[in-house]
Amino acid sequence: MVRRSDACPPASAGSFLVVIACLMLAAGAAAAEESPGQAELDKAIDAKLGADDLDDYERVLEHCKQAVTLGLDAESKKFADDLYTGTLVDRAGMLVDAIYNAVPPNPQWPRMRAFALRDLGEVIERDPKLGQAHLMIARLESLPRGERGRAREAAEKALELLGDDRLQMAKAHIVLASLEEDDTEKQEEHYAKAIEFAPRDVEIRRTRGLHFLVEDKFDRAREDLLVAVEEKPDDGSLHEALGMACMMGDKREEAKKAFDKAIELEPDSSSPLLQRARLLAVEEKYPEAIADVDRALELESGNPAALVLRARIHQQAGESDKALDDVESVLSDDPDNTVALELRGLIAAERDDYPSAIRDFRRLVARNGDDAVVVSQLGMLYLAAKQPREAIRRFTRALEIDEEHFASRRGRSDAAISIGEHQAAIEDLEKAHALKPEDTGVLNNLAWLLATSPDDAIRNGKRAIELAQKACELTEWKEAHIISTLAAGYAEAGDFAKAREFSQQAVDASADADEVKQQLEGELASYVAEKPWRERQEVEEAKLDEPAGQAESEAGPENDQPREPRRPFDE
Repeated sequence: MVRRSDACPPASAGSFLVVIACLMLAAGAAAAEESPGQAELDKAIDAKLGADDLDDYERVLEHCKQAVTLGLDAESKKFADDLYTGTLVDRAGMLVDAIYNAVPPNPQWPRMRAFALRDLGEVIERDPKLGQAHLMIARLESLPRGERGRAREAAEKALELLGDDRLQMAKAHIVLASLEEDDTEKQEEHYAKAIEFAPRDVEIRRTRGLHFLVEDKFDRAREDLLVAVEEKPDDGSLHEALGMACMMGDKREEAKKAFDKAIELEPDSSSPLLQRARLLAVEEKYPEAIADVDRALELESGNPAALVLRARIHQQAGESDKALDDVESVLSDDPDNTVALELRGLIAAERDDYPSAIRDFRRLVARNGDDAVVVSQLGMLYLAAKQPREAIRRFTRALEIDEEHFASRRGRSDAAISIGEHQAAIEDLEKAHALKPEDTGVLNNLAWLLATSPDDAIRNGKRAIELAQKACELTEWKEAHIISTLAAGYAEAGDFAKAREFSQQAVDASADADEVKQQLEGELASYVAEKPWRERQEVEEAKLDEPAGQAESEAGPENDQPREPRRPFDE
């Protein structure tokens, strides 16, 4: 049974005053002349004065209908009709509030919505100019599985009819904003209008603040949530949301204060504890972070989100065995938990156990086959396991889902390089470069192919120099392998003096015991001999149940001296 409470007043609480005024008129009319249905109308009035739940409202409606059926004078009949309509509005308002204010959502909310929409449909038939009813219809239909077209129409109608009710106008714009999921600009225009109508309303500010948080506009989210907190300082959920905005906006001290306040206000809630744990983990305060998660688990034993978070923190702290214990605990209860599967796969990859990692990510792909990120991650694992052709197949699938997925473009180019397919690699690197013009890995690999590929049609020394020069500048001339790429570009362009200069700089910048240093010295020797560098890798496909295969390459100056491959190795 839905009951009214002080925290959730009916949507049309103001109509109660109208009822009181009408009661006075009704009393005068009744004294003048008793109508056959007046006794039923009196019962309706008495029931309305004490109405506290849905059953009470039903009694009011039944008495009103009976009063009209028995007969009333014109004035009393109008009063009965208005009372009936107002009661329908109040009952619908109680249901709307019950749906929107329930935390967590009431599992019966779809049934409650249907009941409220039935009442509101009757209200609109009786009084089509009641803006408040149109607004409630808009709010209900904007919920999941609602009729979004009807929601938009009702919200726009409400704006026409609400007059100078600024708060209700603001709520209508909030509904319209929620319907513009595919147009962020229009969405934010409606939010701005809502704020204009109700600049200090807590829920309006909360709603826009959470929107900005989802859109990664953390400073703007913080501004809205600060206003909401000022208006309602005892709301722990607002402090928690403010803390999230500050944390994501890298205002860590302010975030910690907000989380501390949320925990103070809601000591029995696990959510702010988990948020503070995330912040502490970012600051590498792992014992404190674990303590917060432990406390959250005391409040909510077995919470899978908390267990996975604790596993992530253990992983970051280098305690992968403890991390796996938590992950396995989650998976024992929920074998298809995607977050736990992903984390177990990543831990396996960190241990170079690629067969296990690939098994977990294949399960993830089976459940999220249209998720380009997950498919691409599987491709990365195959690439790390020295199965470049299978990696290419997975990256290709990810790009079919999202042709602008940068990681898949970059990953497929790396895989193509590893099997000597330079033209395919160039095509992906060019597209990756268009997506992220200042990505130093893409700049370096693209320049390296343009400078060193054995394929004459691919090489372009001038462009290789331009790309490598930019990569060197972006990395502040600190990366030996990128400086060596610039040297290779000059060698391809025939400027061996510059090639030797930058090649020597690369050798000097590399670590003394670095295996790559020997490769760099080989390049320098080639340029001393005034021979450009040529390289093509051919990685032997590994089997998942065997150690990763060794890479072979044709590399060196134009006499093709064998050497270990070192591209792509910059990430």
